[in-house]
Amino acid sequence: MKRHSIGKRFRKLKGLRKADPNAIIPETPKQLQDYIETLTAQGVYINKVKYAIFQTKNGLKYPGLIASEKILSNETLVSVPKDLLLTTRHAFESPLKQMFLDHPQYFSNQFYPSWEDHQLMAFILYEYQRGPESEWHLLISNLPRDIDYLVFWSHEEQDLLDDEPLVKLARKQYKEFLIEFETLKCITDKYPQLFKPETVTLENARWVYTHLVTRCFGKYLAYVTMVPFCELFNHECTDVFYDFEYNADNPHKSEESEQAQVKELKEDEELSVTSSEGSYNSEDEISDSEYVIETYEQYKEFNFDDFSEQSTKKFNEEFSKILDNIQQQNEEQEQINQVLDNQQDEELQNKKMKDLQEQQIKMKKDFNIKLNLQREVFLLSRDCKTFIFQNIDYGDNYSIFFIGQMFAKLDKSIQEYINGGKAYFMAREEVKRIQLTCNTYKNNLYAFQKDIMKKPIYQTNYFQQKRSKSQNSTLDNGEQILSQPLDPECEYYKPVWEKDKFDRFVMKAASKDQFEKGAQVYFCYGRLSNRMMLMRYGMSLEYNKYDHAHLRIEYLKYIQSNEAIWLVHKYQLSKYKRFKLKHSTFPIDLIVFCKSIYWTFNVHSLDTFFKIQDLKLERRALQLALEILIEEIQKFQDKLEDNEKLLYDNTLGYHEYFAVIYRLERQRIYHHNINLIKICIVVIDRMLDGIPFEQATEKTQFDFEYCETNRIILKKYFEQMRYALYLPK
Repeated sequence: MKRHSIGKRFRKLKGLRKADPNAIIPETPKQLQDYIETLTAQGVYINKVKYAIFQTKNGLKYPGLIASEKILSNETLVSVPKDLLLTTRHAFESPLKQMFLDHPQYFSNQFYPSWEDHQLMAFILYEYQRGPESEWHLLISNLPRDIDYLVFWSHEEQDLLDDEPLVKLARKQYKEFLIEFETLKCITDKYPQLFKPETVTLENARWVYTHLVTRCFGKYLAYVTMVPFCELFNHECTDVFYDFEYNADNPHKSEESEQAQVKELKEDEELSVTSSEGSYNSEDEISDSEYVIETYEQYKEFNFDDFSEQSTKKFNEEFSKILDNIQQQNEEQEQINQVLDNQQDEELQNKKMKDLQEQQIKMKKDFNIKLNLQREVFLLSRDCKTFIFQNIDYGDNYSIFFIGQMFAKLDKSIQEYINGGKAYFMAREEVKRIQLTCNTYKNNLYAFQKDIMKKPIYQTNYFQQKRSKSQNSTLDNGEQILSQPLDPECEYYKPVWEKDKFDRFVMKAASKDQFEKGAQVYFCYGRLSNRMMLMRYGMSLEYNKYDHAHLRIEYLKYIQSNEAIWLVHKYQLSKYKRFKLKHSTFPIDLIVFCKSIYWTFNVHSLDTFFKIQDLKLERRALQLALEILIEEIQKFQDKLEDNEKLLYDNTLGYHEYFAVIYRLERQRIYHHNINLIKICIVVIDRMLDGIPFEQATEKTQFDFEYCETNRIILKKYFEQMRYALYLPK
């Protein structure tokens, strides 16, 4: 089935690792050729790759590396001695060291997470002004000035992305860059002996900063690192990766560092893009939260202290009335006794008084017992809510619907008991059953997150952490940054900056990776969505297996429980539930969200929440998910077909071209997920009509020519459907 995977399909569509008939191998520019010759003389090994010019669908030219011969699996493409790597250590141990020591507010990790970029930017600008005298002259002079990334696009170009949260983030980061430049300029102006007046300019800072963001390595290295020549590799979803080699006498050498055997693969052994060998995960977390900050008056949480106070007050008032009546009766009886002077009646009256006193004591005792029992049930209910609060994230994509029903059930049990509609033991047992239900839900939720969604389990209230994190304030200018107080006892820099332990930095083809002669040779920068590629590299990929579309749903309109709505307002949760729609997976979390809207306590089983056990409930969830996606895709300004045509428009520039790809790929993901959901609806309808599972899951009209690929994606979901057939009705 691997040959039908989404990665294999995309690789064929793009012709990855195949010869590119449109590639041009020109004469290498002199400056670059001098650089390559110098690097070769210094021990750099370049194997089977050379400079070439490639082009986009609309004819835009861009440089890269081409395979001059067939590249076999495990082959080393580039090998660079570690002494040629430019790292933060070189920056710190330079003539700029005292400047760094004087300003830890900008150059130390104690203050700034991007401290390494700050040191390197200052150092590269310093070396740049030295010209040929600098040992890094060829590396720096070969950094092109005509590249940028999304942060530096014009507002008009950013708006072409049709992604408001992404544009908002890009503009925020541009403002942060300006603050960082202002701070650097403020610092370097104090050192005229180090920096010429024309060196630290906005244009130069932007040029260097762009290369620090787009061309540096750092994931598995001790420091942020610039690697000579390797910046020529462009990114694609292949499996070329970087590694480290050790000399035989290196004490840090290990068995894992031994070079794998170079070999040629047969066609059916070629690696699917599903592999991640040598590449690394990259998170795509763009905070676009808007929070519910209004008050909600339609529901008020039950307050037992208020209830106790009111009940006691009411009891005392009624008790006083009874005492007044008794007192009046006693006075009347005394008058009668005085008239009749009847000793027997006086004894009878004394007995009545005694009985009355005992009755009063009993009334107070009964009231206190009842109030204590009510308090006990309330405390059990409160403990249950506390358990929910401590173990379930109110802010996840599903739990608010469940929690709302549990809170409503708890409040109803208390009210029924207090109002006399339910006995004490029944109320108590019901609260205990609800807590058991909540515990089962928690276990099911954790299992779903871990096994299905592959997400970590947060033992604390993560939604609160996320809320507080988003509200952290930032410093607005260089003066504020540099005026932060220093602790004379604190060591802002580590005393020893160790050298890299390996001997050579190498770029390698993966164990099941090979390129035809004439193919563009890519390096996998990481598992990056188009969103992250725009933010880091200013580009987007067509048919990017790792891309995803961000779906935001305003969920409050789906909540039926006043208790749940009140919780959203009380804790100021986000206005949206967020989902990532992908090429490679079925949107099961979206389906669970839709199912949670229809799920009803004591009507549907708890297992149904995260598993398929009720086909009719599942179909309702699929139908709602389909309606949501169709509504979202209608918000795009251009149709998918129009964007596909735009890719061949030779009037588009680079930014416009990548913006078209970004919009187009989001549309393709939406259409793909819509088709997957339609397929599932057809299959469930067939099963509800009594068609056997094997026949029900056969090709549908929404599979088109990708039935095998779709069945790989839907395999686990269909297995749950099969399981539902054998459950007792």
